Amino acid sequence: MTSPTPATAPGDSAAVPARVTVQILAQEAKRVGTLQLAEFLATTGRDVADVYRGTSTWTTVLRRANLLPTPTTPLPGEAVLLKRMHSFLHIDDTERAAAYSQFTADDAPAYQDLTEWDQSLARMLFFNLWDKGGFTSYGEGLASMRGQHTVRSELGQLLTYLMHSPQLRAAQPLAGPHTHIPLNIHHAYNRSEILAAMGVARLGGQLPGFFAQGVLWDAANKTDVLLITLNKSEREFAPTVRYKDYALSRTHFHWESQNSTAPSSPTGQRYRKHVQQGSHVLLFMRGSKDNLIGKAMPWTLLGPATYEQHTGSKPMAITWRLHHPLPDRIWSHLPTTQPSA
Repeated sequence: MTSPTPATAPGDSAAVPARVTVQILAQEAKRVGTLQLAEFLATTGRDVADVYRGTSTWTTVLRRANLLPTPTTPLPGEAVLLKRMHSFLHIDDTERAAAYSQFTADDAPAYQDLTEWDQSLARMLFFNLWDKGGFTSYGEGLASMRGQHTVRSELGQLLTYLMHSPQLRAAQPLAGPHTHIPLNIHHAYNRSEILAAMGVARLGGQLPGFFAQGVLWDAANKTDVLLITLNKSEREFAPTVRYKDYALSRTHFHWESQNSTAPSSPTGQRYRKHVQQGSHVLLFMRGSKDNLIGKAMPWTLLGPATYEQHTGSKPMAITWRLHHPLPDRIWSHLPTTQPSA
């Protein structure tokens, strides 16, 4: 089986060079002589993913090139936040980028003053930065950004660059029972954003940094969330969880449940009878666990799906009908045959 690429976020492209060091980038930055990420990328022809390989960030490059104005000593908490900059590379819609960007401004809004919708987007940003919590409230965490001038500069520059990149696509919001969830169909999201948008991630409760499952029953939204990784390598997945998941067509998807799920079990019956019982199913898919720069690959939201049939037990092999056909940019990168055992 080949390694499909269902999303075209930076870092997923095969065009990304194999070896780029911070020292090389710093030399190039010094030659260009700019503090602006977009100008550096345009002048050098570098992919933005080059800047975020390994532990590198734009701030790292500027510091190595001695281009940052004094003082350059990192503030407490800065290093942790800079390590999270790569987790924004996949953003492919203007609303999310703009919502996140407002918190990089000097006059960033207070969390409590936001609308309910904007608070959901703010929590997506919060958990993207602090996936293991660390604050007593979302407002406290987001307010702490005001003192992080270097982080705000880098994140603001990155989001601005992404808002003008070819990966931005027209939004197709979730509808019906999921209208209140700020996710767009066929757009890319990481685990923190998905859990925050669904309302599952919360301070004092489930934190994205400690969530490792591929399935989630979201009782509040009466929704089964399936986080599907197509290419399960032997190095990263044990044989018992190397489930056979693949697209059958643009509108049908073959998915295997967890090994403990039988058709007669409560979970199995919920999968089979979700229409009659009034619950829902959302599918998210990614090609592999990591992208080509060694970072976690985001999932693409395939949207709602309906149970059609199944075979077997423990695991159940279920055929889901997708409500939204896979577009060419996703379908053309998927394998055309069933993955080998």
